[in-house]
Amino acid sequence: MTYITRKIKKPFFNIILKLLFWIIPSLSFAQHLRYNIQDIGAKGDDKTLNTDIINQTITKCFNEGGGTVVIPKGVFLTATIYLKSNVNIELKKGAVLKGVSNINLYHSFIPKTDLSRYNTVSATGNNANSAYDTVWTKALIIGESASNVTISGSGIIDGEHVFNAQGEESMRGPHTIVLANCKDIKFENITIEKAANYALLAYNLQNATFQGIHIQQGWDGIHIRGGKNILLQHCDLQTGDDAIAGGFWENFLVKNCTINSSCNGIRVIMPVKDFQVTNCRFIGPGKYPHRTSGKLHRTNMLAGIYIQPGGWGMVKGDLEGIHISNLKMHNMDNPFIFELHKGNNATDIVVENITADSIKRPIAVHSDAGYTYKNILFKNLSIHYLTNATTEAPWALGASNVQHFRLENVKFYANGKKPKTAVKLENVSFPAFVNTNVYNLNDTQEVQMINCGKIN
Repeated sequence: MTYITRKIKKPFFNIILKLLFWIIPSLSFAQHLRYNIQDIGAKGDDKTLNTDIINQTITKCFNEGGGTVVIPKGVFLTATIYLKSNVNIELKKGAVLKGVSNINLYHSFIPKTDLSRYNTVSATGNNANSAYDTVWTKALIIGESASNVTISGSGIIDGEHVFNAQGEESMRGPHTIVLANCKDIKFENITIEKAANYALLAYNLQNATFQGIHIQQGWDGIHIRGGKNILLQHCDLQTGDDAIAGGFWENFLVKNCTINSSCNGIRVIMPVKDFQVTNCRFIGPGKYPHRTSGKLHRTNMLAGIYIQPGGWGMVKGDLEGIHISNLKMHNMDNPFIFELHKGNNATDIVVENITADSIKRPIAVHSDAGYTYKNILFKNLSIHYLTNATTEAPWALGASNVQHFRLENVKFYANGKKPKTAVKLENVSFPAFVNTNVYNLNDTQEVQMINCGKIN
């Protein structure tokens, strides 16, 4: 029987090739012209507002054919600055580009194209995350239709946790970076800290690389709504909310990253196609508390990877070609949650070569009635759960509304008292367990099945 019907094509080789096509030509202009903002009058004294000088420097660089705007050592206060095509930003060691505390000095991103497909509207009609909400889209750095831009260096972009009483949850301030309709973008080695909302919010981003990025504190780390040919590698994300989030992704690769969160490590809220996570570490609890938890200072990591198209409001589209592999996971509630809602189906989900410990809740695979998973394979998993007398069944895995569901060389371990049922399957047409420790001829009671086919 074939469990994975559509072989994932070579999207990530295509990513690398496409990125090379823009990285190599972009080096030519980046090496020619350099503009140091301090030479043009900016002051890194943590007192002087440098917004106008920085924007003038970026415009000058753009008008003269492109190059690099250099932020030298010092603390440079600024409000909203605007990226332009072929203009790189380089933050030198000791450089801090710091958001000013006055919320009224920040501008909002105003869409010039239709971005309505990326809005999330709840059943109650609430739409706090609309690209057309000018309070929501305030930002320290804005890029609209920019291309061939690199932000790099060993310096820091500091969002300063700017407070906005009119913002979401009566507290969120400007995003650190907002991009829309941008392509051929690279972020390399910089640190983004104290984001007053998301560290990066992007709409319709194409051909983007995040290399060696450090994100500390704030809410969401990298949140992309509409992304094609996206590569995150060697990033260290320590966030108060979801570390990576968004959806409508195609050819999206996360590899060799360390993810620490007081919410979810990766949270997909819209359809995705050809999405891969590999060779990453997911570590809880969060170093920085969930910002919204206030005095509770909640730090427990929720799910390592939470894939829930339609979770923030109905959005139609399917999950296709998800491959999760070679992960080490430690101390979180659920390692994986897959969740389908109205208008969403899924095909070809593979999770393999996973080692996890100090896990408190089961792997969960479920959906709204009438929406199904075609093929799911869990292979080579070793997961150690923290269980006790209060642990609810199933303690290891629950799955429903799946056609072909296969566990191969899967080992679940409980370190304390546990309910009898380890695995619960409901409406699973073709279940298959191969070398899996929760089902064998002598211990079938650990698997509860409702309206399922016979286990092979």
